[in-house]
Amino acid sequence: MKRLEREILLADRAAVANLLQEVADDDPAGKHSFGSRLEEIDEQLKGLADLHETAGGVALMFGGGPVHGSRSIDAEFAATLISVFQDLVSKRVAADEAGTLGARGPIRGHAGSNLAITEIMRGSVGFLLEEGSPQQELDDTPLKKAIGDVTRVIEGTVSNQDEDFERAMENLDHRSLVSLKAFFKALDDARATIRIVDEERDQSLDTQAIERGRRRIEDTEIEDTESEQLVGELIGLLPGRRWFELRLPGTDEIISGRVAASLAPHYLAMIESTSEAIVGRWWRTKMKIREVRERNKPPRKLYTLVGLLEQIQKGEGQ
Repeated sequence: MKRLEREILLADRAAVANLLQEVADDDPAGKHSFGSRLEEIDEQLKGLADLHETAGGVALMFGGGPVHGSRSIDAEFAATLISVFQDLVSKRVAADEAGTLGARGPIRGHAGSNLAITEIMRGSVGFLLEEGSPQQELDDTPLKKAIGDVTRVIEGTVSNQDEDFERAMENLDHRSLVSLKAFFKALDDARATIRIVDEERDQSLDTQAIERGRRRIEDTEIEDTESEQLVGELIGLLPGRRWFELRLPGTDEIISGRVAASLAPHYLAMIESTSEAIVGRWWRTKMKIREVRERNKPPRKLYTLVGLLEQIQKGEGQ
C-alpha cells in the first residue's frame, strides 16, 4: 500500500541521513554509499508520488490487551477482527451494486470482494489486507471504494461530532450495522486499540474512542424497507453523482437521495436519448426506504431510487 510504503521509506531515509551525517570526512566510500542510498530512496518516493493505486488495500494494526510485546497477538481476537472487517467490506460492495441487501441470506458477489492477508506488520502487530487478485484498472475498483466507505463509517462512528456520526449511519444498512457492532464489541471487550490505514486516511482509535463508538451504535437501529408504490414527479436526476429529487403528490414536499449504482448508467442513457425524457414526468417508483433510529432523537428516513417502474399521469396512484 502506497501510504505505508511511503511511511517506511521516510523512516528509512531519516535513518540513512543521520548515518550520513556521522560519517567522517576522511571516509569517502562511506559518504558515497549512504549518499547513493538516499538518492535511491528519493527515487522510490518520487515513484510513489506519481503512482495512483486503483486496487483496494487496508492495514489493521493493534495494541492493548490482545497484543503481547511487538511480536504476537491473540489468534482468536485477530481472526474475529479480520472476519468482521471483511464482512463490512463485502456488505458495502453488495449494497453499492444492488442498492439494498436482503434482510437475511447470502451476500451476492461476496467472493469478488474477498481480501487477502499479504503482509504481517512489524513493530505494531497487525496485518495488511489487499485485493486477492487485483486487475490493472484505470479507475478505482469497487473493492477499493468499499474499503474507503467502511473506514469513513468507522471514523464517523467515533467522532466527537454528532453530525459525523449521523452521516456515517446514513451509509449503513441493518446487516452492516450488525457487523459494525461486532467490530466495536470485539475491540472493547479485549481492551484493544487499533490503527487503520488506507489510501486516504490514517486513523488511530484508543480505548475511549472505541467505547464511544460502541455506546453509540448499540443505541442505534436501522430498518430497511422497499416500496413499489411511491409516486412522484421526478424533478432532478444526476446519474453521475447518483442523486435524485422527487416531488410528492398533493404537497410541496421533495424527497431526495441516492440512485442505486447498477441503475445509474441506465438512467444516464435514458436522459441522453432524444426519444425518452424522464425528468419532469410522474412515475411510480421502486424505492428503498431506510429509517435510522437513534436514542432520544426523532427517526430519520433516507431514500435510494432503485427503479422507475412506470410513467403515470399526475393524480394517478394518489
